[in-house]
Amino acid sequence: MAMNRFSKKQIGFLLCVFFSLLGSLLSYYIGKYYDDTDFVLGNFILPSLAIQGIISSSRSILCILMVLIAYRKGMVTAIILTLLALLFAFLRIVRFQDFSSLPGIFNIVFSIITIAIIYSFYKKSEQNSRTDFITGLRNRRSYVEEVSAVISHEKPFCLACIEVEDFKELNDIFGIQIGDYILERIAKKLSGVLSKNDIIFKITGATYAILFALPDPAHHHAGDDSFVPPETRLSEVLNAEVIKIPAADNTDKTLERNCTVTLCAGLAYADAKKAATYNASKILKNAEAALFATKRNPDCKLCVFTEEMENQEQKQKEAEFLIKDSLENNWFYLVYQPQFTTGEKKLRGFETLIRCKKPDGTIVSPGYFIPAAEKTSLIMKIDDYVLRRAMTEFKPILGSTGKDCIISINVSAKNIGSKNFADRIKAMLEETKFPPKNLEIEITEYSFSDSMETTVENINLLKALGVQIALDDFGTGYTSIAKLMKLPINLLKIDKSLIDDIESNSNVMDMVDSVIYMGHIMNCEVISEGVENEKQLELLKKHNCDFIQGFVWGKPKSYDEAKALYNEQS
Repeated sequence: MAMNRFSKKQIGFLLCVFFSLLGSLLSYYIGKYYDDTDFVLGNFILPSLAIQGIISSSRSILCILMVLIAYRKGMVTAIILTLLALLFAFLRIVRFQDFSSLPGIFNIVFSIITIAIIYSFYKKSEQNSRTDFITGLRNRRSYVEEVSAVISHEKPFCLACIEVEDFKELNDIFGIQIGDYILERIAKKLSGVLSKNDIIFKITGATYAILFALPDPAHHHAGDDSFVPPETRLSEVLNAEVIKIPAADNTDKTLERNCTVTLCAGLAYADAKKAATYNASKILKNAEAALFATKRNPDCKLCVFTEEMENQEQKQKEAEFLIKDSLENNWFYLVYQPQFTTGEKKLRGFETLIRCKKPDGTIVSPGYFIPAAEKTSLIMKIDDYVLRRAMTEFKPILGSTGKDCIISINVSAKNIGSKNFADRIKAMLEETKFPPKNLEIEITEYSFSDSMETTVENINLLKALGVQIALDDFGTGYTSIAKLMKLPINLLKIDKSLIDDIESNSNVMDMVDSVIYMGHIMNCEVISEGVENEKQLELLKKHNCDFIQGFVWGKPKSYDEAKALYNEQS
């Protein structure tokens, strides 16, 4: 029963410690009492020095395993055990004037160096997993850990959720490189309002959060005016700021442009007495509700969360009811946007897009119900609906011609990050008899932010089935290139926000060219979405983009229209 109290990692770690310590003691014992003895094992004769060498190498491997299992605790334990072995080796030299253990000493020193290198690698990886790539601030994972710790200690605090207004438009106008530059500038600006115990985070996109430590009422003196409320501190930095955008070559100052950046913020206070009713997600949700209130009032840049704001969730609930009714009553339908080879305009396949038509004929934009669905598990039901219906509609067509055609379907981060996603896809393929090679799952870089391990596992399982994987909106996220290089992706999709400016902005064109080049290095094909005119098309042809998707060659089509186009191409 006691073994059940330990995890497999803990048991493995304890076994490594035990055998490493046992090896050190055994090596010292053999060196002391059986120094010149040869051990006979059947037809083999092993000198005592050879056995000690085997033990020393085994101990080094065990110490490395400790660091791999638990890098912080493992590093300390491994260093102690390795130094203990080093002490035994030195005692042998001092006591017996025997330098035969000198090679073992070098082996121990190399072990220490190896342990230090592995530890530094894991430490940097751990730091990167908790740090935003662009700003260097702590990320959402760190936010959950820090806020959860404050709540568990029942300390009062205030959470501010701050957003750069119209950041997508700034990104579209100036490009993602300038967007990153703006995010860095804002991070430094916000850091200026922090006191000693405050922490700033980069949550996602252009959203920051600041954890303000509040004085404990039980220890705060009425006459103590040293504490400055978060509202006061934030009010000083929420004013619009003109940022000079540097020229591309950083030389010609006449090419600098001005960019006006405005911030808005929502605050949520957490009372220590009500700590049990909070968690990191709830308090962030409250701060985001206050932030959303500022967007409804252009003259207000800062709002504090109140109970009344919870009523603003009514629209969210209404959207959820619409989704449930649409799934139950078949109000959803699919349209298909064609994808073509850039050079010869041959049909590659279709991207599947969902639409909603209410019984009264009203068309509901996906921009209304998809964001609401993504906040709940309803997005997974929508994904499943689209997957099953697209497979069902296109299976008869594919079977009749035998021509390859890719049906590309967007899948939410929540879905691809769920443990049974690959199994559900496999079941759908078997149910519909849809050929896996004709199915392409589109995911976004955001899919790797919360459930990296499960997402990669699902991708590998899908690849094993024969399903293709596309990375959507490439160029808008911050996933490291090192991670992307390890992923088994077939296709990179260049986001429309980059394509919009390739005619007028050489920097954006260079960026698109780099993305295409990078995709080909990763052995991926590259598709550009949102291609709307011939000039954009010609530029993409010139830069060897494999496929295009957009109004220039094809708007989203109904099922019958898509079927006709497919048969025509076949």
